[in-house]
Amino acid sequence: MENSLSKILSLQGVNYDWKKEEYPDLKFNDGQQIGFIAQDVEKVFPEVVSTDNNGYKGISYDKLVPALTEAIKEQQKQIEELKAEVKELKAGR
Repeated sequence: MENSLSKILSLQGVNYDWKKEEYPDLKFNDGQQIGFIAQDVEKVFPEVVSTDNNGYKGISYDKLVPALTEAIKEQQKQIEELKAEVKELKAGR
């Protein structure tokens, strides 16, 4: 997986409330929810978004775990490089 960090950074988490009154048949949960807008995620990770027969989109959040793991690895590599650079700069005083 390439560019996982930049892809993850492009996602925007949101708070939202289900439109329970408009869609009573869907039996949405009460209260405020957190997540992503499926259409936005689809642009970055199309493989984690599905569309049902009625056109409703859903996100398989579990499928984001590999991308998150790779993003953490990319960050850790950056941290290690920065630590080495700081060590070098301190040694050159």
